[in-house]
Amino acid sequence: MAFNLSRAFILAAMFLTSIAQNEALSQYALDYGFTMGTANYLGDIGGDQLTRRDFAADLHLGQTKLSTHIFVRYRLSSAVAIKAQMGTVYLEDYDNLSSNLSRRTRNAHFRNSVNELSLRGEINLFSQPMLTRYTSKYRVGVNAYATLGVTAFVHNPQAQLDRDAAEYHYNQGNIDTNPSQFNYDHWYDLRDHRTEQLTYGSAALGFPLGFGASFMVNNKVRLGIEFVWNLTLTDYLDDVSFTYADPEGLDDIGLVLSQPSSVVVAETAGAENPEVYLNNFGWDAAYASPRGNPDKNDTYGTLQVAVSRVVMGSSNFRKKNSYRKRRPIKRRSRKPGSRRVGRGRAKF
Repeated sequence: MAFNLSRAFILAAMFLTSIAQNEALSQYALDYGFTMGTANYLGDIGGDQLTRRDFAADLHLGQTKLSTHIFVRYRLSSAVAIKAQMGTVYLEDYDNLSSNLSRRTRNAHFRNSVNELSLRGEINLFSQPMLTRYTSKYRVGVNAYATLGVTAFVHNPQAQLDRDAAEYHYNQGNIDTNPSQFNYDHWYDLRDHRTEQLTYGSAALGFPLGFGASFMVNNKVRLGIEFVWNLTLTDYLDDVSFTYADPEGLDDIGLVLSQPSSVVVAETAGAENPEVYLNNFGWDAAYASPRGNPDKNDTYGTLQVAVSRVVMGSSNFRKKNSYRKRRPIKRRSRKPGSRRVGRGRAKF
């Protein structure tokens, strides 16, 4: 059965809505909205001068891309909420942006659109129900929270052909197609070309965790900011993980995509003997030449702002943001014939 993110999200949203409409739980709040922000990736491509390092040390901030989501959130209590979220995270990176000799010579790159559906829990860490003064026109409350959950996603890594690599392989007799016949503007689906002669699926799981803060404005709108990093169970967001594929099992396009290096690239990277050094970046029958690091899965993260509309307004969190209404003053009615005259009334 095909993995259908849209159908799964609709079912999750209907489930949360049905719970929120239950009279027994009507004191809890439901809100829906959208998020938008940045996306970054950490994997086998890119990096800096040293070999792979975790998290910020290897991030290419210049390759920051877009991420967008829609979500439904159901607040179980003032301390816990659950959120169903669906959207797309765009990722991209290039070895030629690295200062590491090996990575620059490998010369791999990719782009990927990660379509994800996640179910997350939010645990409140800090709450200030009322930031504004009692007499303020706007009522604003804030809460900070930690979030964690599970994400299911589908993805499709792509890359373009490198002209120098195509000419190198043609001159070496590795391919038969004249490099002038290739389309260097087209983005090829890397999974279809089996660049490492391994088959991997388009669907995978991840575990998002992070922190966020949201502001409730007039008990109607929530504004927030959230940072989340997704630890995935795949090493193929960038199509680089294991070893180079045997050219016998590749067509000409697949070979150039699998081995995008060339003498020109090695010289530009600063190799002392480019032609000899280049032997490390292709398939070898004598040993399994590494193309990536299979011991580390790929990860990605987002930094987003969120806007949502509260459609049920009697949650515990909202109650804390509401003003206590004054009790109306009850006036005693006069008995017939009473001589007491109400204040401000004329006698006749």
